Amino acid sequence: MNRRDALKGLGLTLGYTIATPSVMSLLQSCNTEVKLWTPKFLSIDEGVIVKNLIDIILPKTEATPGALDVNVPEFIDIYAHEVYTDKQQHKFKQGINAIMKALNIPEEGVSKLAHNDYDTLLAKYLKAPKEQRVIYENESDENNVDAIIYNTLSGLRNIAIWAYKNSEQIGEHVLTYDPIPGAQIGCASVEDLTNGKAWSL
Repeated sequence: MNRRDALKGLGLTLGYTIATPSVMSLLQSCNTEVKLWTPKFLSIDEGVIVKNLIDIILPKTEATPGALDVNVPEFIDIYAHEVYTDKQQHKFKQGINAIMKALNIPEEGVSKLAHNDYDTLLAKYLKAPKEQRVIYENESDENNVDAIIYNTLSGLRNIAIWAYKNSEQIGEHVLTYDPIPGAQIGCASVEDLTNGKAWSL
């Protein structure tokens, strides 16, 4: 059994709910400095687009590192390269290409896109009224470019959040982390137990 087959059945689908040791090791292996990262699956331009979108979805703040600080774009690229089936890879690439067309990349290249270009695209689709989002979700991607873009952006957001929360840096230094849990306290509030922070495990 090859690595792709082993990882494919581990439950990390669009829900991103199960973090198995193999997927976690894949996540923790993503440690290239952001400026030096070269995508394996995506093209250079596609990597720039994904990186900038994810930076807006999970930006760095004074209190927490951003998605770029924990190499989320690198993980998404490696995961698509090593785990996605040919059909999933094709669909992902189709979505990224639709996003690039929607961004109206200038002749000078993706480096000339402004932060506002990405922000406007994300707002148009991910902040669309609920009724419109339901239509996108139920629409056949093959028949509707807007549905392709919405579902790709939604998928990027989901995997980015999952990877971010399961990264070592966030799990151990931002969220509440206890490698050897003690007694289970079922009726206390999260505010009392962890100062409002979610548990990393």
